[in-house]
Amino acid sequence: MNFYKELIENSINPFILFSETGEIIEYNKEGEYLLSIAPKEDLYNLAVSHASMSFGFKHTFLQLDIGHATYCAITVGYLDSEHIGLMLHKNTCGSKVQKSSKDLQPANIFTLLDIAINTHLDQTKITAEYDISIPEFKLDINHFLKLLNKIFRTLKNAQKLFIKVHIAMGRSLKIDEKRYRVVEVIIESEEITKLDKIEDEQFIITVNNNQLHIELPFIS
Repeated sequence: MNFYKELIENSINPFILFSETGEIIEYNKEGEYLLSIAPKEDLYNLAVSHASMSFGFKHTFLQLDIGHATYCAITVGYLDSEHIGLMLHKNTCGSKVQKSSKDLQPANIFTLLDIAINTHLDQTKITAEYDISIPEFKLDINHFLKLLNKIFRTLKNAQKLFIKVHIAMGRSLKIDEKRYRVVEVIIESEEITKLDKIEDEQFIITVNNNQLHIELPFIS
């Protein structure tokens, strides 16, 4: 066993390698423990849902509780169509700080998006795919608008944007010891690389393959 395999084997973070059909090929010590408390199908689906659209590796920051462990991020990677690897990162590195639901206000996310779009993207062709069945839910309105303004101000010279808002199936966020479904905002543009360093202290943001993803807790 070479040094890199030893490093993975003795990592505090669980690692699991799956086949393309979800069968387990390899795992480290922490991965073996994880498999003893979580169904392999759920872990495989977690990997697939957070994988890059093309060959390579994708890192996503999130809060995930499995058993007695809390994870703050996952890494998913594949170099061919036959294998996909998943590593969960234990929450020794901190996590996103979500406000208490008591500090939030009901808001229509589509109205907030329209405000930011009309402020910054008057010359940009917008294609939208909104799940209009999503009702008002609680947000830090000012903070979310500041984030949207920062994003759209950076993308103001883009010729076109695609924006999607939907409920992300199978995902949840934990706030005040309670889990909430995830409302995901996806913004796609060839200019997205300008935002590859974007960070936010409240919301989970990932940038990958010309897409920016924002995950919001659906707090009614």
